[in-house]
Amino acid sequence: MVQVTLEPLRIPERLLMPAVFERAWTEPANRLKPRILLPSTFTRPGQILPGEQRVFIVFNRKGGAGKTTTTLELACAWAAMGYTVRIIDADPQDAGLTGWLQPVYPEDLAPRNRMSLKNVLYGEVGLDEATYYTRYKNVYIVPSYEDCAVAEYDPAVNGERILRRAIKRSEAPVDITIVDCPPKVGKLSTFTLAIGGKVIVPSQVSALDAKSSESLRQTIANAQDEYDVEVVAAVLSAWDITNIAKEVGNEMAEHYPGALVCPVRKSVDAKTAPGDNKSIREYSKRSTTTRDFDQLGRMLVAPRGEAA
Repeated sequence: MVQVTLEPLRIPERLLMPAVFERAWTEPANRLKPRILLPSTFTRPGQILPGEQRVFIVFNRKGGAGKTTTTLELACAWAAMGYTVRIIDADPQDAGLTGWLQPVYPEDLAPRNRMSLKNVLYGEVGLDEATYYTRYKNVYIVPSYEDCAVAEYDPAVNGERILRRAIKRSEAPVDITIVDCPPKVGKLSTFTLAIGGKVIVPSQVSALDAKSSESLRQTIANAQDEYDVEVVAAVLSAWDITNIAKEVGNEMAEHYPGALVCPVRKSVDAKTAPGDNKSIREYSKRSTTTRDFDQLGRMLVAPRGEAA
């Protein structure tokens, strides 16, 4: 297997979005400027030290919000920054991340012996035994298939901190774990939030996402009461210059006052890359979507080896 090495992007300063200590877009919709809104408490992130691991949970209770794209593109951005990243696909559907990224199984491994998140949830294997290579160097995946959905209803799968324990018991030299959550509130989403860590909330700039924003905020608030989770970023998927983009962006800034709010501009590449089973970053390094996710990744984690 020849893996793709993801190289750092060299983005001219003029193409970066400004990062400003603001909490709202106040200009008219037809004059919207893409920029990252920072909370007053924001400080530049540090590098991940040897032996340290950070966990990011990509969560939204609505489908089509951009969770899978956000998960993969951030994983690729962090791998290009020198980190080893493990993706946990907790969204058991054929059109999900496992189908897009496609795990690379050992040639001598029989299909019946391929492990997935389902096997981890049933306590049959640890997380490391269900972790596989992908086409990208230093990006690994714990796959999930449609049969994993049975865990939602099977009483044999219990203990909401099962994934938290699995990550703690892992011996793999992983710097970052990023979890792609299912698009509904249920047992699997509870298990992922119970991991604890930093939550990233993607939301598409659409009227339906605007209508569901309050219930999403309440779900996350309830999780913060129960688990050690912190919303660190709100991602505006398929951002463009519209009234609804302004409305959704301002609502996200209001609902998550401690999080940065980052537009990710829409592009044709974002729609076509999955058809080639490639990340947007590999498909088009010059895409605005690629640049925006790369910039977001650097706002959340400092590149390895970067001078302080």
